[in-house]
Amino acid sequence: MDVIKVLLVDDHSIIRNGIKLMLKKNTTIKIVAEADSGVEAIDYLEKNAQDIDVVLMNIDMPGLNGIDTTKVITKEYKNIKVLALSMHIEEKYITEMLDAGAVGYILKQASIEELNQAIENIAQGKKIYSNEVSTTMMNALIHNENDKEKDVINVLSTREKEVLSLIALGETNKEVGEKLFISARTVESHRRKIMEKLEFKNSAELIRYAIENNMLGKA
Repeated sequence: MDVIKVLLVDDHSIIRNGIKLMLKKNTTIKIVAEADSGVEAIDYLEKNAQDIDVVLMNIDMPGLNGIDTTKVITKEYKNIKVLALSMHIEEKYITEMLDAGAVGYILKQASIEELNQAIENIAQGKKIYSNEVSTTMMNALIHNENDKEKDVINVLSTREKEVLSLIALGETNKEVGEKLFISARTVESHRRKIMEKLEFKNSAELIRYAIENNMLGKA
């Protein structure tokens, strides 16, 4: 494996020294430059981009923060990979760094082995996240999916929910109409609107949706 050339960006010298010490024994990784700010990192890359494979990027920095610096680097230097190395585990920071173009995100409390492996993996074109970051992302995904389901249900009127709950039980338009004191034609109209709002193609999708959202017979 060719030596992976790294630019280390962090505004704390004690952190930079600690990371250099952690990586010192790995002969496949070499920190060739340091920057204590986003501006300094970009200034360096303007003249030496060809010398860098991976940028280890802190997030919280005065002036140009790590997120905005990453946006510039990933836009201007397509061959350089950015690995976020941060103390933040919150979804907001993770999402913003990944949206900025970072291909990995690990925490500063990572082990020597984890840091080495992360740098080597993203240099090979892989994406890498620490276990804690992966857990945060998964929880956020589940939460967002739940919110999406709630939002979809909320687009239906009370009457449409009543119609859907009865259709899912296998009731005909006439039977639904009799229970809700409306005509079969009106039931069919509600069915079409429900299909349109939920972007479903057939009644099977309607029934599955009602079951998954615990709507059966709740008219």
